[in-house]
Amino acid sequence: MTWDSVHELGNEVAHVRDELDVLLGELDRRRHDALDVPLQLRRHATGVGLTVLAFTLVAAASVWLTMRRRQRRARLGARLGRLSQAITRMTDRPERVAAEPTIPAKIATAAANAAVAMLVKKLLEQGVARLANARGDHTVTVMPPVQPDIHQAGRGLQRFADTP
Repeated sequence: MTWDSVHELGNEVAHVRDELDVLLGELDRRRHDALDVPLQLRRHATGVGLTVLAFTLVAAASVWLTMRRRQRRARLGARLGRLSQAITRMTDRPERVAAEPTIPAKIATAAANAAVAMLVKKLLEQGVARLANARGDHTVTVMPPVQPDIHQAGRGLQRFADTP
C-alpha cells in the first residue's frame, strides 16, 4: 500500500463521515419535528379539526338515536305491541313462564356467589392494609379471623350469669 492510496482512503472515509453526520443531523431534526405536538397540530390543523368534528358528530348522533329509540319504546302503541308479543310467547310455551332453576344451576349460583364474596373480601382487606401502610403510621398485616373456642365462651357467659 502506498501513501497516496492511504491518503485517498482517508479522504474517502472523511467524506463518508461528513455525509453520515449530515444524514444523522437531518434525522435528528425530523425526529424533533415529528414529536413536537404543537408543530404537528399547526401543520395538520385541517385534518385534526375534521377528525374532532367527525367524532363530535358521531357522538351527537349516537345520543340522538338513543333518545329517539327510548321515546319510540315509551309510546303506548309500542308498549301494547310488546305486551301482545309477550302474551303470545306465554301461550305458546307456558312452561317457560315461571320455570324454577334446576339444582345444578342453584349449586353453580351459590358457588359463584361464595367465590365472588371471598374475592371481594380479600380485595377489601388488601386495600385497607395498603391504605394504612401508605399513611406510614405503622405496618398493618391482614390476619385471618380468630375462631372462638366454644367451651371458653360458655365459661365466660357462666361467669357473667353468676355475678349479682
